Amino acid sequence: MQSDKKGARAYFDRVPAEWDALYAHEDRSRYAVNRVLRKGLYDRYRFTFDRVGDLSGQSVLDIGCGTGRYAIECAQRGAAKVIGLDFAPSMIEFARRMAEQMGVADRCEFVCGDFLTHESAGGFDVVLALGLFDYVADAAPLFEKIGRLRPRVFVASFPKFTPLWGTQRWVRYYWIKKCPVYNYHYEQIAGLCRRAGFAQSLVVEGKRGLLCAAGEGPF
Repeated sequence: MQSDKKGARAYFDRVPAEWDALYAHEDRSRYAVNRVLRKGLYDRYRFTFDRVGDLSGQSVLDIGCGTGRYAIECAQRGAAKVIGLDFAPSMIEFARRMAEQMGVADRCEFVCGDFLTHESAGGFDVVLALGLFDYVADAAPLFEKIGRLRPRVFVASFPKFTPLWGTQRWVRYYWIKKCPVYNYHYEQIAGLCRRAGFAQSLVVEGKRGLLCAAGEGPF
C-alpha cells in the first residue's frame, strides 16, 4: 500500500485537466452546470476573495495550487508576486501553461514540491490552502509553518464528515482511487489557528465543509 502522501500525489498527477474543468469559466455552459452541481467550490472561491481583499502589490503563496486557478486569479487581481506550490508535476505543468495563456506568467511562479520541506525567501502577505487539508493526515506542522510566515491573511478549506457525502467520498477516493481523505471539525480548526499564533480567526461551517480565515483581521 502506498503512503498517504504518495497516494494523493499519484492521484492528482493523473487528473490535471479533469480537475481544472471544475473551475474553468472559459466554457460557459460547463461553468453554469458546475456552479449548480459543485456549489461548494464556488462558495469557497467567493469566500477566499472576499477575505483576502485588495491584492494590489501583494505577495501570495498558494499551497496545493493544483492547476493554478486561485494563483492566476490573484495575479489578475493585482498581486505583484504569486508562488503556487504543488507536489504533482503534471498540475504544475498545467498551471504554467494556464498562466501563459492568461497573460500573468511574469508574476506567477509554479514550483513542484512539498511545503514542509520547501524553503521560501521571506514571508507572504497572503497564504492560501484550498482543497489541501482534505489529503493531510496531520495538519499541525503545516499550520505552524504557515503561522511563522506571518501572513496578513491565511485562507483554507476543510472537509467535514457527513453520513451520506462523507461515506461516498471515502469510497470514491480512498477505496477506488487509492487517495486517502481526512475530515475536520470546528474546534479542531480553531485550535490549530490558536496554536499557530494567529491573532484572529474565523471558521465558517457549511453543509459539507468548513472555511477558515486567519491573520490580522478583522474577518
